[in-house]
Amino acid sequence: MNIMAALSSKSNKRWRAALLACGLLSACGRAYRDGENPFGDAAGSAGSAGSAQSAPGGSSAGGDSSFAGSDGDGDPCIPEIPVTSQIPRLLNRQYANVMRDLLGITTLPNGSAGDSRVSNLLFEDFDGPMNSPAWKVYMDVGEKIAQAVMTGANRSKFISCEPAKAGCLEDTTKNFGRRAFRRPLTDAELARFQKLRQAMPEATPDELAETTLYAFLISPSFLLLPELLPDPKGSKANIELSSHEVATRLSMLLWASIPDDELDAAADANLLRSKEQILAQARRMVAVRDKVVPVLTAFHHYWSQMDNPSGHWWIGKHDTAKFPLYTADVETALQAEMDAFFEDIAYGHGTYKDYFLSKVAFVTRDTAPIYGLDPARYGKDLKRVELDAQQRSGFLTRAGFLSSYANYGSSNPFFRGNYIAASLLGLQLGQSDSHPTVDYSPEVAASFKTNREFSEALTSTAPCKACHAIINPWGYALENYDAIGKWQTVDQRSGQIDASATVDLGDGQPKQIDNPLQLMQELADAPQVRRGYAKSWVSFAFNRDASKGDMCTVDQLDSKLAIDGYTVLSVLPDLSQADAFRLRTQGTP
Repeated sequence: MNIMAALSSKSNKRWRAALLACGLLSACGRAYRDGENPFGDAAGSAGSAGSAQSAPGGSSAGGDSSFAGSDGDGDPCIPEIPVTSQIPRLLNRQYANVMRDLLGITTLPNGSAGDSRVSNLLFEDFDGPMNSPAWKVYMDVGEKIAQAVMTGANRSKFISCEPAKAGCLEDTTKNFGRRAFRRPLTDAELARFQKLRQAMPEATPDELAETTLYAFLISPSFLLLPELLPDPKGSKANIELSSHEVATRLSMLLWASIPDDELDAAADANLLRSKEQILAQARRMVAVRDKVVPVLTAFHHYWSQMDNPSGHWWIGKHDTAKFPLYTADVETALQAEMDAFFEDIAYGHGTYKDYFLSKVAFVTRDTAPIYGLDPARYGKDLKRVELDAQQRSGFLTRAGFLSSYANYGSSNPFFRGNYIAASLLGLQLGQSDSHPTVDYSPEVAASFKTNREFSEALTSTAPCKACHAIINPWGYALENYDAIGKWQTVDQRSGQIDASATVDLGDGQPKQIDNPLQLMQELADAPQVRRGYAKSWVSFAFNRDASKGDMCTVDQLDSKLAIDGYTVLSVLPDLSQADAFRLRTQGTP
């Protein structure tokens, strides 16, 4: 189907709306062939700036020019401001939240699968230019949403008047467009929407309204988060984002959604120009717990690598003959507990060290026995409890982590130790081109009295020894927890557990660990673990791998995290104070 045929076809609203939407942004001002990427090269060069599902991508520099230092990995802080050509797409979690807040849509029909969450219908988040499969999904989902809104109970969220009434569609376009585009529409944009009636002469008023909504939902000004408005203070070396662009950045950072009325009003009044103005709004917004918690959850999944497809979280099953307590209900409850644990720290005035020292747990009747608690005292919903700090300090002693980093029938000190050494401490571990196969007969393997003894035998020779001499001790310090995270003093092989270890923090000062609490205290105090946490926040918030410029912001945040009493919830507002948050410079990324 060519463009002219599409325009003359009453049944094909999609292409008429797509053509119109393409004219709403200069980057899409040209006509395009049937099936061609309507976002073109201008938007495609920046693409999506990363995702919570994978490590943020991109190489644009950023950071706070007011703070200088050096990265613990050797990358110095080089104060610089990111360039203007960053045009990220909405992440899937952001798109879903926007649909919820803008139109009240959270699920859509999905054929034989019934209703599905909006985020599950989208193309997987990815970096780089828009591609044809992703664009087709945006069009298909946009069409479903437009139809659902116009035929359902949420119609008034888009249009509150009768489409046939004089001025109704014009007012709707202006008012709805303000929220959808996160800024007022230009006169040229309003004129283009008004021309839609000419492109659809046979459409009913309702069809015209539905197509107008559809045009918004597939417009680049909706799907992208541009930072392209001209600088009103062009004499400055750096370009200040407009108040509307800052409002969008702030709402996407804190809520992963569109601004609310108060933030919109501040943007319309041009009251988001200074750091102080931005901070006041950020502090107000983090108090809206139900909107911030999903963002915190996404970050904690990113930092702890729960969203890493090559990691170990939630992929292992366990031998129910050996571990009858482990059921499908247990696994579901343990996943929910990890999220609740992190939320409790954030909204319980917790600090960074509480990730490793909090004794709070969230227990159900299914998971209570794993923690040595009476299941009769609990129901199917999570209940907040405090456990023995000697055994259960921090998230690494929660059954969710321990059962994920374990074997089918035993604990796995390699998995647990490698997570601590590589993921938390950031230690550089060598890699061997080959791992020798150790041929133990069942009789010989059975002769080991503990899993620790067996693990030592497996890795005591080259080429394994060099890396495992660093990895194994961290895992041995967690050997008091079996494959499902239950406390044990006697190994599954019948020997007494020895959880003492001499661990390497990467600072040349080996530390003797005698129990899990000491392990957690060492990690809570380790500067490189804290710095890795700060770096993860900067990468997550700015949707890119942290550049050398971003190391300035990492340095600043790391210093604050080291202060007693500095809360986890303070991180989000403070990230909005980085120069990279509100400034851009001209150049090529």
